[in-house]
This record gives sequence, C-alpha cells and structure tokens, in this order.
Amino acid sequence: MYENMPIGIRLPKKTLQMLLEIEEEEGEDRSTVARRMLFRGLAEYRKEKALQKYSGGKISISEAAKLAGLNLWEFEGFAVASGFKSSYSIEDLERELE
Repeated sequence: MYENMPIGIRLPKKTLQMLLEIEEEEGEDRSTVARRMLFRGLAEYRKEKALQKYSGGKISISEAAKLAGLNLWEFEGFAVASGFKSSYSIEDLERELE
C-alpha cells in the first residue's frame, strides 16, 4: 500500500490560478502547494467542527481540543479568537468554590 495516494480533482479556473500564483511565489510545484493548502483547510475544518460541537454542548473542552488537534490552551485561544463566549459565569465559579 502506498503511503501517499494520488487523487485527481477538478478545480475552477480561478482556484487553479491562485495555486499557480502561490507556486511561483513560493517556488514549489503544484502538488506541494495543493497538498499544503489541503492540509491547512482540513486543520481549519477540524478546529471549526470541534468548536461547533463544544459550543453546542455535545463534547467537553478537552474532547474538543483533541478533535481539533490542539492542546487545551491552544483550543481555548482559538475559541476566544473565533468569538466564543462561555456561559460559565462568576456565580458558577463562586458556587464551585463553596
């Protein structure tokens, strides 16, 4: 079995043009550029999906961090940067401290 599997995709001309521009700018071949962009997109998708599940109360923050491929502090930073507002209040903290 191959470690890397070839795939074929059809892209809109605009998207291909953007890839070509990145190829020239970075001095890399098309496959490398496309692979890097795909990896970035997949990483963002995982983070967004994890935040969606965490925000919906479906998973814990530690589960969300794991799903996102981040540590807990990185996930918290991502959540805050994405506009997440916790429903955990000062009153909740005070109750827990009692």
